[in-house]
This record gives sequence, C-alpha cells and structure tokens, in this order.
Amino acid sequence: MGLVFQEFIEAPSVYRCLKCKAHVARRDDIISRTFQGRLGRAFLIESVVNERLGKVEDRLLMTGVHTVCDLHCGVCGSVIGWKYVHAHDAAQQYKEGRYVLEQTKISITDPPPTQSPPPLPMNSGLVEYLRSIGN
Repeated sequence: MGLVFQEFIEAPSVYRCLKCKAHVARRDDIISRTFQGRLGRAFLIESVVNERLGKVEDRLLMTGVHTVCDLHCGVCGSVIGWKYVHAHDAAQQYKEGRYVLEQTKISITDPPPTQSPPPLPMNSGLVEYLRSIGN
C-alpha cells in the first residue's frame, strides 16, 4: 500500500475517527442528531473527508429499504457509518448522497475555551510613571 493522503479540516469543531483520529467531518455540517445507527445514536451529515466506501447493497433500516454502502475511515479502515445511495421511498429521498456517522465510532475536537490572557506584571518604575501622568 502506498502513501495515504489525509485531508485536514480547518473548523472550530471537527469529528474524528475514534481509532486513528483522522478528520472525518465538520460539526457545522450536521443535518440531524436524531438518527439511530447500528450501535446507538448517530448523526446525518452533509459531507465527509478521508472516507472509503464499501460495497453498495440494499438494507432494511428503520425507515424502510435503502440502498447504502458502509463508510470506512480512509486512513485506518474502521467502519464509522454508512452512505445513503438511494431511498426507495420518496419521503426519504432527502437522505440520498448523505452520510450517517455512528457516534460510538467518532470523537469530537472542540476548540479550547476562550479565556482572557493573564494580566502582564508591571514593574514598579512603570507603575510610578503611570501614576505621575495620571493614568
């Protein structure tokens, strides 16, 4: 196997593969947090990076039969969800071309909390000068 090209997402919050920490998706791209995956809670998301898709197949899911393929991390190969290829029910067609990420297979990197930097220490000479000019 050759070199693996890895895309990095520049965003405040990024979903990552739980196993290898490769970037997978932006938190801002979530369409719904109310999906049920094979392993519990899951997210419907608009787009992903660093992905590899499995074999296309029909599966009976909670909302009916859908044509899907497994979504693998493109770096380590772990199954992290699936992609909707085709929805047989017209009411479910909004899912086509979108992805489901299993919450148990990903982690999130949130930005560090914003804090004010600590005040700079002032030397006594500067303090005296500021007092003398009225500041």
